[in-house]
Amino acid sequence: MTRRPRIAWVIPTLKTGGTEVQLVRLMEGLADEFELTLICTRVEGALIGDARRAGAWVRTLGLRSGWDPRTAPRLLKAFRRHTPDVVHSCLFGFDWHALHAARRANVKACVTGRRELAVWQKARHRWFLARANRLTDGILANSRAVREDVIAREGVAPEQVQVIYNGVNADAFLPQQPQPDLRARFRLPQDKKIIGMVANFSAVKDHHFLLEVVDRLLSQRNDLHFLLVGAGPLREGIAARIQRRGWDACCTIRSTATEMADLYGAMDISILCSQREGFPNALMESMAAGLPVVAPAVGGIPELVKDGQTGLLLSDRNPDAMTAAILQLLAQPERARSMGAQGAARIREHFGVQRMVGAHRDYYLNLLESKRGA
Repeated sequence: MTRRPRIAWVIPTLKTGGTEVQLVRLMEGLADEFELTLICTRVEGALIGDARRAGAWVRTLGLRSGWDPRTAPRLLKAFRRHTPDVVHSCLFGFDWHALHAARRANVKACVTGRRELAVWQKARHRWFLARANRLTDGILANSRAVREDVIAREGVAPEQVQVIYNGVNADAFLPQQPQPDLRARFRLPQDKKIIGMVANFSAVKDHHFLLEVVDRLLSQRNDLHFLLVGAGPLREGIAARIQRRGWDACCTIRSTATEMADLYGAMDISILCSQREGFPNALMESMAAGLPVVAPAVGGIPELVKDGQTGLLLSDRNPDAMTAAILQLLAQPERARSMGAQGAARIREHFGVQRMVGAHRDYYLNLLESKRGA
């Protein structure tokens, strides 16, 4: 019997994050047609059980960082023990090590992923990427904005970079209870308009920008409550700032990742304040839940949100513009509901998880077919 093609993904850890969730959904979707291997170069992470349930052979290397000199030798050992047909490295820091080891292990095809606008990269990062790009058969970006950034920043040929958008199981974000019941469960006010932001507490998500918006909105309306959902290194600092401003009664912070549908169901508007984005899962989920969204027109966001149809985009990323957009939706509830409905329909038509899985399936199989014909 012919063996199914074996795909090995290399990632630092399978924590609860956008890239990691997308990878789990991809593995679940490919489980019937491919043998799955997952190599976490650092530690397993909270989603590792999902990977195992999808049928993945899991290997954890316990390395310190992408600069750890043991990375390539340990990956080579893993590849030789359980040789894949395709190696796909998922986050920067391990591309060169993964591809170098894959080539030494005679892996047929190598792929790397790009999921952000990597303005943080320094010369040493670009040097490693240039070496990795000479070993890869293709680069997958999760938006056109990321693709254009990769071509410009890394100097690769346009035909080397293909876009596969993130995907979401839209029905999984439909709340199972009426909004009053959800608000009661999370101890949220029934008589307020709830504005939510789902984002890790990191600098790029810019919760300090959000608090500037909160300040402006509270100076104009007293019927608002703000729900911040996420975890991360800046969480305590933001919570302390909220307390100092005396906003405890009008701001709630939640860290859960297992009740997202119900948290979206408690909201009226979903916003994002990011400085840059590849293709944000939080906005996809918000739209799937039927919420109108407000966000800056950065990175891949305009490829997801249709301005004036499924939400409002800010061409000028500043707190006054965000405040005005939110007030506009609050003043036009029928328009806001229409935007939410159009957003939900857009997600189901263009950004479903099966579409994402199918695009990867075709990409991997076409790549392997081209190798057989080479």
